[in-house]
Amino acid sequence: MKNKAIVSKKVGKDLSEKTVSAIAYVYMFLFSLLALLPILHVASKGVSSGEFVTAGLVRFFPRGFQLETLKFIILGTGFLPAMKNTILITGIGTAISMVTTILTAYPLSKSEFRGRKVILFLYVFSMIFYGGMIPAYMVMRTLGILDSIWACILPFAIIQFNMFIVKNYFEALPSEIEESAKVDGAGDLRILVSIILPMSTPVISTVGLLYAINYWNNYFHAMMYTISESMRTLQVYLYNLINTSSEVAMNLASGDGMTNLTSAGLVAAAVSISVLPILVAYPFVQKFLVKGMTVGSVKG
Repeated sequence: MKNKAIVSKKVGKDLSEKTVSAIAYVYMFLFSLLALLPILHVASKGVSSGEFVTAGLVRFFPRGFQLETLKFIILGTGFLPAMKNTILITGIGTAISMVTTILTAYPLSKSEFRGRKVILFLYVFSMIFYGGMIPAYMVMRTLGILDSIWACILPFAIIQFNMFIVKNYFEALPSEIEESAKVDGAGDLRILVSIILPMSTPVISTVGLLYAINYWNNYFHAMMYTISESMRTLQVYLYNLINTSSEVAMNLASGDGMTNLTSAGLVAAAVSISVLPILVAYPFVQKFLVKGMTVGSVKG
């Protein structure tokens, strides 16, 4: 009787766990669908015939499939120069930000570092209180980097929140490993490069992704610090396209007879292409995202 009771209890527990798992999968599927459907809607409008887009008949699948809109966005507008500028800013900026963040977080993670509390206070203070747009613009002008990619990079050379994530992760690592390396004669830089960084892959990937997304989506600094058409970034290009898409589509339809090019189709095509690099890069680092944020947010 006792064995039967144990078996019955185990079967009931397994059944309840399967039920909970099934409900969780259903909810996750529905939430994933909610996130996916708007993307499908925008992408479908970018490759659908103009008559269907204008009539509002495009939902989640293309109607009257055509690539004329995509071809015009890529070859007939300033999309490629804007994409090139954004890729340069994102790549160079992320590399610089990661170097400055790691080199700042590592010494600040050591309790024996002199002046540590004062420096941490200054970082927290600057994170809470911001000087404003005018002082920031004056700094960029004084440095002589207005209308260049550096004006979009240097303001994010280090973000305090990201630095604290990395610092807290470094503090949670076992100190015995560094002590053993020092006994073997390794210096601080060798320990950081050969030991600490390989152990910190999750948080490095997470913060790198945060920096990359921040640079990629940055609109405000590009609009405020750049002037020339050659320095236009992707976000500024999209903003201008949204404001002028109706006029562009009307001129093309009346002049060149390109009836497939509608205002909504042009915007949808440009937005669809602009998010592709992030969508391609994200799967390679997403597995580190939750782990890096969780561990990095808890002080060890």
